[in-house]
Amino acid sequence: MRAARSLHLKKHRREQRCFLVEGPTAVEAALAAPTVTLDRIFADSRVTIPPAIAAKAGSRHVEVLAVDDRTMRALAQTKSPQGIVAVARFFDLEPARLVEIAGETSQPCIILVLHDVADPGNAGTLIRSAEAFGAAAVCCGSTGVDPYNEKVARASLGSMFHLPLVCYDEWSKLGEALAAAEISLVAAEAGAPDVRTITVPRRVALLVGNERHGVAGVPEEAIEARIGIPQTPRAESLNAAVAGSIVLYEIARAHQSMPDARGARTSAT
Repeated sequence: MRAARSLHLKKHRREQRCFLVEGPTAVEAALAAPTVTLDRIFADSRVTIPPAIAAKAGSRHVEVLAVDDRTMRALAQTKSPQGIVAVARFFDLEPARLVEIAGETSQPCIILVLHDVADPGNAGTLIRSAEAFGAAAVCCGSTGVDPYNEKVARASLGSMFHLPLVCYDEWSKLGEALAAAEISLVAAEAGAPDVRTITVPRRVALLVGNERHGVAGVPEEAIEARIGIPQTPRAESLNAAVAGSIVLYEIARAHQSMPDARGARTSAT
């Protein structure tokens, strides 16, 4: 129990290479992901475990431990715990795996790069949007928020378990991997040309930077283009999650990879 509680801190997550997943939606998504391993699940003894979670935990031989309300509140980070917290192992991949993830170079591909996004809510929302708009993977730099922060998992509503997660310490490693996969880097930036007027490469990595400092820290020569969203002069700049999500949608729409009005997915050839 003490080891699980220690995972609230980043240094202990890195030491154990484990993190906490809180809430039934996130826990069920983690159980359903073949790339994610859960060590154990803690459930409030006063709450009935959702049948889908109980069944999946049983089929994957994940131990479910009943705990009292005090213990659940110690494990959870929300003010009103939802009665279930799991311990999961890290599942991120090395940048070199992007060549495999991105597929054939003749096919379109979208990658989301969260280089220095600091807010876990923004990061989780962007990961959710990446799944919604057909991104092939999400890349997270070490200078930004820890992708294994519980708030990231909650904000992504399980999407972080549905996409390959690539983590990198040095920009050069990610840059080399993107080049090897023939993926061009495009940065989302306030005041940049309207995304709708730019011909976005068919194989593209959308770079979203820090909420205050933008994409500082990424070599200028690595960025092929900068794209933005027009807005009324009096309005404040959109936050990273909203702006990045809109740009992701516009890129997917330009690639003709969004579902049509009947729900059928279209794809450019």
